[in-house]
Amino acid sequence: MTAGVYGDAPRDTDTADLLLPDEDERQPPARLDRRRLIYSQMRTLPDEVFARLMYFQPQVGCFNRCVFCSQHAGTELWQLTREGLRDVVAALRRAARERPHIGRIGRDRIHKPGVLFPYVDNDIGSYRYLDEYLRLARDALDAKVRITTIGFSSRNRALVAMHQDIVENLADAIAGLRLSVTPFTVGWTDGNVTGAVISRRQFEADTAAMLALYKPMLEKVGTGKETMAVELRFRPLVATLPVVDTIVAGRHAILVGPHLVLARREGRRPEANRVVGVVNDVPGRRDETIAPEPVFAHGGDNYVLVTSDRMAADGIDTYVRRVLAGDLAGAECREVTVYLMEHRDGNYYAIDPGFVADGTMRSLVIYPAAPHRTSGYNDTTRFMLNTLLKQKYRRGYGRRDEFTDATVRDVAAVILRLRRRAAELGRCDELAGRHVQQEVLPLVVSYARALLTAGLDPSLFFSRRFTIDTGQSVNQGRGHVLFKGLLSTNDIPANPWEERGNYISAHKGYVWRVAPMPYSQGGLNTPGPARSGRKNDVASEPSLMFVEMDPRHLEPRDFDTGQPLRRYQVSGVEIEHVTLKEGQRKLLFPGLAPTPSEQAEPGGTTQ
Repeated sequence: MTAGVYGDAPRDTDTADLLLPDEDERQPPARLDRRRLIYSQMRTLPDEVFARLMYFQPQVGCFNRCVFCSQHAGTELWQLTREGLRDVVAALRRAARERPHIGRIGRDRIHKPGVLFPYVDNDIGSYRYLDEYLRLARDALDAKVRITTIGFSSRNRALVAMHQDIVENLADAIAGLRLSVTPFTVGWTDGNVTGAVISRRQFEADTAAMLALYKPMLEKVGTGKETMAVELRFRPLVATLPVVDTIVAGRHAILVGPHLVLARREGRRPEANRVVGVVNDVPGRRDETIAPEPVFAHGGDNYVLVTSDRMAADGIDTYVRRVLAGDLAGAECREVTVYLMEHRDGNYYAIDPGFVADGTMRSLVIYPAAPHRTSGYNDTTRFMLNTLLKQKYRRGYGRRDEFTDATVRDVAAVILRLRRRAAELGRCDELAGRHVQQEVLPLVVSYARALLTAGLDPSLFFSRRFTIDTGQSVNQGRGHVLFKGLLSTNDIPANPWEERGNYISAHKGYVWRVAPMPYSQGGLNTPGPARSGRKNDVASEPSLMFVEMDPRHLEPRDFDTGQPLRRYQVSGVEIEHVTLKEGQRKLLFPGLAPTPSEQAEPGGTTQ
């Protein structure tokens, strides 16, 4: 650790300086000694650690093993015990109070100042002491907490009781609770785990149980990203195919798979473009239900997008001639706007990259071959959102209206519309039809069942403040494999929507993360990246890492230059290590169904 400007050793700290609001001076001497040791190291940290602290993780690692993991999470947990958490907060509180010029922890940030995020490469919903964390954040650090989780096992009685405590007593400590619904977690994929029974049905039951448990809090705080919401994210619709990029009949034409993108006028290819800003992102005035959209350096170009497997089979020249002659039988056709973008891999075409006037998103991204990537396309259409909007319009509601009198039949109508859409697409775009049938529909049906089983009103299925279709997974972390070589490595923006995200993050400035460090026990069996995660340093003893992060990729290095950022280590903290096998036995992730032996024993398994 590098010593800071406050000296190498603290003064003789009064006992009261290291007490938490719910403690008196009758504390065990060993506890106070631990806190003095931790505090003596924290007081040497630079001011920015306290002023720009954003990610305060009480654990690292995740048992959910999502195929798509944006943060390279490890498969084992290292987490603060209850006493370890209290010791760290007491020392952090004391070290921050020593700097009155800083004010509240995390105050000097553009993005959600004073709000702590307890997750990066972990799922905080299954952290046994989350209720304690929330109390300490609220009462000792004067902070609120942002929670994102895929849920927890409803068979774990201790976790259920903990979340009940949160609902009943700690809603005011939460600055947004997001339930993430994805097809990637091991519980959804029915992943095989030795000695455990994992089922999608149980995963869905766990989701429904969480929604039912949090229903009283939802009724109290309302819907929204800043209160409580569900976000759905889908597997990307990707195809690696040749891209023909040429001039036919004097018009710029691009053919990939079934898609022909044809310029409406004769002329050259589009001029190179870039994202220069975002709209709907004015602090204090932005509607948080409207996602900021990218602003481009200049307008796009007018094209026509035609989709037909059959017409594409005849080659681009014939395809173009038939389109120009108005021969569109069996094809889908619409006018679009095309942008020629550039990122580290080279140029790519973005077709209708944002929301169109009716609120739908029907985007297509085409990647010509480049030295470090293959060629193909990524269809980023938001099939669920588009279908929800159609049902709202049919019932007389606008895109941003709350569908207050929605019924179960309206939910069923959306599912039927999706099935019909899959069939329609199958006639002109077999891959897209199969994607909707096999990827989109199962997740939507499962979520709908969970929501209704939980006793939530069907109107929430349609609410843009509660049920949020965030589109496809992004190119971060292990999610890179889902793009099948269309992007050479992770963290390269896959489309202008992701570039807009980087634009927003770049203006946040560096932030700080504090988290437990995976450690080797007795100097043996040093955990590798698969166990410890690729975003964590490994220690030789229980320790915390304080790491400066670039929010564009949440790495301790600058996104543009690759230069390393600052990091510090604090030892003496109480950390427990939980293996994957223990996590299964203790029901520390959703989707774990009773084994045959447990089914024969009333009561099942508890933690």
